[in-house]
Amino acid sequence: MKLVCEVAAPFLANAAAEGASTARPLRAHVDRCLRCQARHVAKVKTAREMKVLTGMVERAPLDLEWRVMSSLEGDLAVSRSWRRPLAVAAALVSMAAAVLIWKMRPRTC
Repeated sequence: MKLVCEVAAPFLANAAAEGASTARPLRAHVDRCLRCQARHVAKVKTAREMKVLTGMVERAPLDLEWRVMSSLEGDLAVSRSWRRPLAVAAALVSMAAAVLIWKMRPRTC
């Protein structure tokens, strides 16, 4: 790749993003260089696609914070499909422990 092509690359990207023509000092090179022309066409296509995406709004998943925070804990991360069964199991175990403690309490008569 020529040095001129490398120098022209950021100018081609700016021209594509702004919808303007190539900078005057590089225009002669770009008119002759097929590689730079292809690069410019690709950048123009990418700029068009990005303009289409600017109007789109994506909502984050409701459990995004939980997934991110649990992934920071490494092995402690639990997949979403296990959240409800895990909560039910924890509730049952704690209820069983409460009943066991209540049955084993000392009685005063």
